[in-house]
Amino acid sequence: MNVGKTDAVIRAIIGIVLPHLTKWGVVSGTVWGVILHIIGAILVLTAALRYCPLYKLINKSTA
Repeated sequence: MNVGKTDAVIRAIIGIVLPHLTKWGVVSGTVWGVILHIIGAILVLTAALRYCPLYKLINKSTA
């Protein structure tokens, strides 16, 4: 576990909001929609698991 509680909450909120940007008309295009859905899913997953492989790679922790 290398993702702290505050970091996890922020990741979850951003991960939930990102895919909705295309629905709200902030971002247009199918490619951008897919990219934002993938990034959102990654953020929600890392928030739920409280583990970020990138943090491990750079030897960082917010926990």
